[in-house]
Amino acid sequence: MKMTRWLVFAAVSIAAVVFLFPLYVALLMALKSTKQTFESFYALPSSLNLTNFVQAWQTSNYPSAFLNSVIVTVISVVLIVIVSGLSGYAIARGNKPLYTFFYILFLTGMMVPFQVMMLPLYQLGKSFDLLNNYWGIALIYGGFGIQTGVLFYTGFVRSISREIEEAARIDGCSTPGIFVRIIMPLLKPVTATVLVLNVLYIWNDFLLPLLFLQNKGYRTIPLQQYFFFGQYSSDLNLAFAYAIMGLIPIVAFFLFMQRFIVKGIAAGAVKG
Repeated sequence: MKMTRWLVFAAVSIAAVVFLFPLYVALLMALKSTKQTFESFYALPSSLNLTNFVQAWQTSNYPSAFLNSVIVTVISVVLIVIVSGLSGYAIARGNKPLYTFFYILFLTGMMVPFQVMMLPLYQLGKSFDLLNNYWGIALIYGGFGIQTGVLFYTGFVRSISREIEEAARIDGCSTPGIFVRIIMPLLKPVTATVLVLNVLYIWNDFLLPLLFLQNKGYRTIPLQQYFFFGQYSSDLNLAFAYAIMGLIPIVAFFLFMQRFIVKGIAAGAVKG
């Protein structure tokens, strides 16, 4: 038993080192000058240097990129929560074959790789004037996020006793009223899970903004960081400093919401 614990501890320690090593490199690059980086890539900096953060803030228009990331993320996750919540409730409480068909349709969409749809989506966005605006990319993110959201919400609603809704209906509450007043408060754990998973994905995504947000005024943080790398030169230190600045808000959000993740996944996916 003791040997098993040591093996588990060793495996967890190795995994932690592997996953934390990129963060260690990013912090080193953000705190070192170009000269220190070439002298010793992995060594600790001789002195604390915050110049890279100041230059990255000034040269990349960080406030604008941060605001763009916030707007795109908020619009997308609100769309995902509302549509997947309503869809999951309808599928879980509907006994008709049509509801089962839509549920299978949502799950099937999860199996299609983004690369297969990338060019058709771009052509569709160009045709409907969805490029270089917040709503266009938010609709795409919503379409991808709703699939997983329906899976979680459907499983969670199925675990809620129907007697609660029947009692409310006897008291004269309508179906929309039951959903808003009774079901939605019970969906807080799975809603938090859907929020965390989609916020992490949307905030850090690079490929979709590269396709849909080519205008400089709409660039998100991952996309703006890309422009630190030119055709003939690149500034690793500024790029990593910018990455750390973009990482801080999402890590804070994750730490605030992490207590809901396991609870929501267990309640939604497993019970479904």
